Amino acid sequence: MTQTGYGEANGKVILIGEHAVTFGQPAIAIPFKSGVVKATITSLKENERSFINSDVYEGFLDEAPEHIKLVVTRFINKYEIPQPINVTFETNLPPSRGLGSSAAMAIAFIRASYNYLNKPLSDEKLIEEANWAEKIAHGKPSGIDTQTIVSNKPVWFQQSEVTTLKPLAIEGYMVVIDTGVRGSTKKAVEDVHRLCDNSQEYMQYVEHIGVLVHEANQAINNNDFNQLAHIFKLSQENLRKLTVSHDQIEALLELSQNQGAIAGKLTGGGRGGSMIVLAQDLETAEKISASALEFGAHHTWIEYLGG
Repeated sequence: MTQTGYGEANGKVILIGEHAVTFGQPAIAIPFKSGVVKATITSLKENERSFINSDVYEGFLDEAPEHIKLVVTRFINKYEIPQPINVTFETNLPPSRGLGSSAAMAIAFIRASYNYLNKPLSDEKLIEEANWAEKIAHGKPSGIDTQTIVSNKPVWFQQSEVTTLKPLAIEGYMVVIDTGVRGSTKKAVEDVHRLCDNSQEYMQYVEHIGVLVHEANQAINNNDFNQLAHIFKLSQENLRKLTVSHDQIEALLELSQNQGAIAGKLTGGGRGGSMIVLAQDLETAEKISASALEFGAHHTWIEYLGG
């Protein structure tokens, strides 16, 4: 009889605090529920070979990209899975866009694997397993992606310590835009640290972002959309000065403001990747989304900030 397991996970968005968080400043991240990864594990016949189906790779397990092969092989070896398996990933989360794609894939697969085994899975065990997978993919992940995705609530993250925040209850909308430009978080982080090592002026921008994270938390607690928008503007100014914005981000930001956006900023590593734009109503959010796609953005998603 065919044995199956299923799991899914959504992505995450860093609301504010990117780059500064690597200097010990806080950051706030929220679940990105429009972006979802679904993982399915199905047993195969004994004479078949384990197989992977995904957007980034389709083929036999032993020829898969290293991080996929290691994670799936670990599952097979750890639990002594006797028969070959087929693993299928379905997702609308693009990779290398700062939206938690790799963490979501790991979490979805781990949930599917425990479902396949019909074993209980605690959040603590899920985070432990997912962080192991993230180390394979990224080397030294901060852990903010797995914590945000597993808790499925906004989180305050600082120096590896995570505090769950109350769910958002703000009257307004957030448009998440995939700029279509593949960013390199590692390179951007290294460049910002190099700037700050050589100039106190740049360090002031980092410290100001840290202050803005505290102010953003107050805006969230007060359900204050306009204050959050103001903080977004100031944060983007600092990120621009830290050289991690991008011509495509700036062009899409200007275009969005022409469509009625209140504010916007990059999210994640920058220099491409993704950005988030605030709109007071759904009609405006839809205009922003349509104009961004027409301009050349690869994907857009609209999220209600009221939960």
